[in-house]
Amino acid sequence: MNELIYPTLDLFIYDRRDGLGENDTEIVKNQKYFLRRLPERDHKLLKQQDSEKSEYVELLGNRGRETFDSSTTHYSLKGWVYPVGLGDSYGLLIDCSVEHSLVNVEKAKNEAFPVSCFTDLKAEIEERLANTPSTIGQVWMLSGQLSNFNPDNAEIIVKECSQVSALNLNWDLDYRGKTPFLTGILFEFWRYYLHIPSELPESLNIHDIQDNHYVIVAIYPDTSTAQKASEFNFDWLRLFAYRSKILYSYGQSQYLRKKLHDNFINIEKYQNNFNQARSGKLKLQELRQTLVDAQDTLWNYSLDLNYLLAQKRTIEVNLLNYERRLERINQKLTNFKESSNLKCLNDFIEDVNHRYLEQIKNDYESLNIGLELLNNLINSIRGLTEIESSERDRNFQSTIAIVGVGLAASSLVASITGQFPGAADAKQAAKYPVGSLISHMRVPEPWLPPAVSVTISLGVGILAALVTWLGIRAFECFRGSSVKRDKMKA
Repeated sequence: MNELIYPTLDLFIYDRRDGLGENDTEIVKNQKYFLRRLPERDHKLLKQQDSEKSEYVELLGNRGRETFDSSTTHYSLKGWVYPVGLGDSYGLLIDCSVEHSLVNVEKAKNEAFPVSCFTDLKAEIEERLANTPSTIGQVWMLSGQLSNFNPDNAEIIVKECSQVSALNLNWDLDYRGKTPFLTGILFEFWRYYLHIPSELPESLNIHDIQDNHYVIVAIYPDTSTAQKASEFNFDWLRLFAYRSKILYSYGQSQYLRKKLHDNFINIEKYQNNFNQARSGKLKLQELRQTLVDAQDTLWNYSLDLNYLLAQKRTIEVNLLNYERRLERINQKLTNFKESSNLKCLNDFIEDVNHRYLEQIKNDYESLNIGLELLNNLINSIRGLTEIESSERDRNFQSTIAIVGVGLAASSLVASITGQFPGAADAKQAAKYPVGSLISHMRVPEPWLPPAVSVTISLGVGILAALVTWLGIRAFECFRGSSVKRDKMKA
């Protein structure tokens, strides 16, 4: 069985610090979450250092790191934690290695261990995480020295590592490739899936929608190479931060895409409601409710669409930083008089450019149509409801005018008829045509004068109202013809 000398497990883990749109309360909450992974004695110092919002801040000041010692049933372990502020995020590097087995203390520097020891190392690191999974992403790095090093033996030992259940690796599905590094070899494992639920949660937890498991296994031929490799730890810390932010932003973009798609379905429903209203199958009050709903959707839709574009820009910025950091790593390798194209790490750049950025670009372009549809729909609904409202108002005003004229005419005639000669005399009133007609209807004589007055008043009022109605209709027809002529001239 192949065994590794000085097996080491590193975890690079990243959390939100002060992301876009987060207020002071949320920023403090992010800080408290991050602090849970560190000893309480370091909290005061970390808070002081955290007030400096620069691109790279060592949160333990000049001390840099916090060391620890531990032991398991079989091994004595040692390690350190290194917290940093990385602009709008936190980074934490936890390094843990097997110092010696409990029965071979004298062989501490040269003792070889089976790959199963990584189970103990991972358990130690996870205990220090204090049940606080990353809020952005994380990367595991396994490393060790192989006494009988050659490419074939290195691959054999990595395959054995992939069979350690605690490491959650699958050689057939997750293995991506290998690349020379110093005089050793880096093996890359990566599993990335998105599973957006049909019912979206109100708040986003990236682990609910994204399975991002990334592991680097580094095999070195000797102690000298391993020591040189350790000088790259802080480069890895930044490089993996950019990688994690890219995939975090892509996961967020697909969450936003689902929200926008759901709202696009609502837009189609609003359009159906509008078409029904135009055909007379929907009441004006229901159309107004559709207008309110469409305006709410417009606000949320435009906001999510802008956030989608922001995710694209975030990926572009972090990809640029990723490329620059990779160039620095290559330059450092050149200084060590070593050459490597770090192919597996460069392949990620191609993936981002041709897959993730292209996907977000296509999503934005296709979903942006919904914004135009919503604006046009809202304007159309407003126009229709305003026309309907103005038509009702105009009809109401016309009715008031007609009734008013009729009542005024009736009142005027009623006041005048009382002054006619013989208006109070039933016999005289019966001589008038109206009085004669009413008298034949067997109206009692005492009631005949007021009945004549009322009848004349009502008749004149109705006639005046009819004339007013005809006048309004004629005016509306004339106005409609004028508007039509003006449109034809235009």
